[in-house]
Amino acid sequence: MTNMLNQSTRLPRLTKIKGLLLASLLAGALLAPFIIPAQKAHAGNDDSDLGANSEPLLGTWLVQVTLDPNSVPPGTTLVFTVVPTFGAGGGIVQGETGNGPGGVGGAPEAHGNWVKTGYNRYAATTRAPDYDDAHHFTGERKVKDIFMVNRRGDELTGSFKLDLIQADGTVLPFHPAGTYHGVRMPIEPLN
Repeated sequence: MTNMLNQSTRLPRLTKIKGLLLASLLAGALLAPFIIPAQKAHAGNDDSDLGANSEPLLGTWLVQVTLDPNSVPPGTTLVFTVVPTFGAGGGIVQGETGNGPGGVGGAPEAHGNWVKTGYNRYAATTRAPDYDDAHHFTGERKVKDIFMVNRRGDELTGSFKLDLIQADGTVLPFHPAGTYHGVRMPIEPLN
């Protein structure tokens, strides 16, 4: 009992190392909100960035293509729709839904690759065979694209240039060009 009465009533003294450690922890706790970016809540505005979708380009789009009339021969179909699907591995498959430049009634699918070039900005190249009205192979077209997805992730715009290649491998001296505007293919309920 004498031992208990002889004990000091003063607070325990911090050692230098314990003091530095405690000060560091407190400083870190106070600075963390300023260093670590806070999660933002989005309610369908221009800043939503598609929420959980880490790459806004991924998925299938309905894209209206508009050819520059000065870059193609007279009588060429100037407006048509393509349906590209962008995959997570950087691949593209694309079909046309109308009378585009690949022949009568929608051209066969194009295949290619895409790469990210900046924030919601991309470059891509696709190739597709061309056929005449009798479905004979006449060559192919190579399309070089640049495009961007808006901040909401629901609109795609861009421009392109084509190389037209004949069946014997000759690249034609003119290069059709144009722009496009697209929206995501909607998911529609069955009923």
